[in-house]
Amino acid sequence: MKYGICTLALVPLRLEQAHRSEMVSQVLFGELFEILDEQADWTSIRLLETDYLGWIQNGQFQELNDLDMQHYLTGTPIIVGREGGVLFTDTAQFQLCHGTKLYLDAENTVNLSSLRLTYQGSINPFTSNQFETEVSRLALSYKDTPYLWGGRSQWGIDCSGFSQLIYGCFDLSLPRDAYQQAEKGETVDFISEIKVGDLAFFDNAEGRITHVGIMLDRDTIIHASAQVRVDRMDTEGIFNAEQNRYTHKLRIVKRYN
Repeated sequence: MKYGICTLALVPLRLEQAHRSEMVSQVLFGELFEILDEQADWTSIRLLETDYLGWIQNGQFQELNDLDMQHYLTGTPIIVGREGGVLFTDTAQFQLCHGTKLYLDAENTVNLSSLRLTYQGSINPFTSNQFETEVSRLALSYKDTPYLWGGRSQWGIDCSGFSQLIYGCFDLSLPRDAYQQAEKGETVDFISEIKVGDLAFFDNAEGRITHVGIMLDRDTIIHASAQVRVDRMDTEGIFNAEQNRYTHKLRIVKRYN
């Protein structure tokens, strides 16, 4: 079994092995994956944390042997904070996006056999115990972030990437796509029982779950639709006051903590 680690700040994960192919997600620096198939310009991977599949361009990652991976994972895990941070050497540096997970050694470095980078920047301060008190503030800091299909960062994000990122900052792991997230958690049976941080899911005309948002209270939701925005929600779904219509039909509400 062969493994790899993403060695750039943020790279596309494609459905097929071509630049014109759909970007199904993004891979952040330090994310680990199993290598499934190697071609001349592209490699098929399975992300270890979420089991998500896709193609990454060769040159955007480094292969790891078992010793390298075990050594990397012995570091102290941190998550890059909302203000971001940089990794640098004597000759180069690049910016990391909020939510990036790193394993740092005692000298604050990412230390692999052929790669040594020092981290400088903010560190996510939250724990799962702070979820109810802090999740709204963190989610609202993303307001007006542009929507990007497959996006996972403040530079562009989709609906399930948004919920996954925010939850991850509280050490709560979610699958990548909305329909996968809806398969987890406990169902909230009534709108009146909704709590801050619950996830609301919405389906299309065929009954397939295609959208998710984070509840700020029992009738207010923050979600990524054209941009990260705040709207009202009731038993019918999300009501967009600017368009004066319901834009998403409610299917189910789930709780994870």
